[in-house]
Amino acid sequence: MLPRDSSTLPQIARIAPVGPLVPVADPRQQAFQRAFAGQIGQSMQAEVLSRLPDGSFTVRVNDLAARMQLPAGAQPGSQVALTLVALNPRPTFQVGTQQAPPAFAEAGPPLAEGADPGSAPLALLQGKDAAALARSAALLAQTRTVARLGHGAAGDGNTSISKTGKLLGDVIAAAQRAEGGAASAAIGRTPLLPGAGADASQIAAALQDGMAKSGLFYESHVAEWAQGSRALAELAAEPQAQGRMPSPLDPATAQFINLQLSAHEQARVAWQGQLWPGQDLHWEIERDAPEGGNGRDGDDVAASWHSRLRLRFGQLGEVAAQVVLSGGQLHIRLDAASEEAGGRLQAGRARLEQALDAAGTPLTTLAIHAAPATHKAGEADKQADE
Repeated sequence: MLPRDSSTLPQIARIAPVGPLVPVADPRQQAFQRAFAGQIGQSMQAEVLSRLPDGSFTVRVNDLAARMQLPAGAQPGSQVALTLVALNPRPTFQVGTQQAPPAFAEAGPPLAEGADPGSAPLALLQGKDAAALARSAALLAQTRTVARLGHGAAGDGNTSISKTGKLLGDVIAAAQRAEGGAASAAIGRTPLLPGAGADASQIAAALQDGMAKSGLFYESHVAEWAQGSRALAELAAEPQAQGRMPSPLDPATAQFINLQLSAHEQARVAWQGQLWPGQDLHWEIERDAPEGGNGRDGDDVAASWHSRLRLRFGQLGEVAAQVVLSGGQLHIRLDAASEEAGGRLQAGRARLEQALDAAGTPLTTLAIHAAPATHKAGEADKQADE
């Protein structure tokens, strides 16, 4: 059985807080975040309870008391529509449903009695800086399944699906009806490199850049931008920010949303395009969580990464590479289309091992396989018969 391969997926950086809300280890903050776990993209009503001396407000949301900044005009006793768009490092809500420009507010547990409000600042994002976060909120609203299991008036146990759930079903159906069926990879519209001849570090950087700007990770990148760890100009390079996804029911948009959902559920992403002009590339990355883990946070160290690449070279023909990185061990398998190409790869074996040693990632195993000549002859005879 062949080992699945894997190169490293450009890892989404953990979000670093802009300023302290309450200490990270504060059990009140942790309990507050847990209360909203699993509700990203959901809308809820908040009751404004009081205005605090520092200008922030105490509100009741999801049956919890919370402290947050609100846009001008908020008054105690009023109701505010909120949509949860981020959970870490602190819950962040889109305030209102029809605001222009949109506003986004961070929330935290109420301050302890006598505490200085300045020691736990909360941010209110408005205007131009909130535009990218608004795109993220819109996509979350379009793609999140919110199924409600309820009972009819007579207790008949009927099942109802929310509008968001129905929209998601329509999106998936539109993706399946699209020409060519469901998309299996993000499509690169332009070559990653201007031409052949780049060194390994340049190729690696181009691959990382191409996957990162594919749009598959747009919402995570928006969250990073909101915390100051990603520049707004970087978001502008992704499809969602360039207006290339006009409607969730547009076939191309539906295919892409379905691809994002699949990537999230299966921990697998794929990219297809040109590495440089004339050099086609199909690249897949998959992560296996360790036994008993979920493949998140600290589990990344123990997870196995599998990567598969297919390239076609002038002298080698098509070459498939499978890379597995597991527990600090690197395993590679190369499959060549001919015995001659396999021999050329074998000749470069020592150079590959030396290069990996120099890079600090010593090779654990390397297997090079070539299609047997008899197989090639059989294929040629078959084609001649046809």
